Amino acid sequence: MKKILPHICLDVAVIFLVLWVLDRVNGAMHFLSRDVFKIPFLIFLVLVIVESLVLIVYQRRE
Repeated sequence: MKKILPHICLDVAVIFLVLWVLDRVNGAMHFLSRDVFKIPFLIFLVLVIVESLVLIVYQRRE
């Protein structure tokens, strides 16, 4: 579980990042309906991606 969790988090964050980009390109999709949640959501996704990549690299070095 310790080795697979960063990969799962990375995959889910990338999926949500793609949905965020699609929402920006096509506003009719309404994945994120309120603008006040879009920026914190994007910051959260970037942080999850960075943390997952750091954990994956750290685990491979062990």
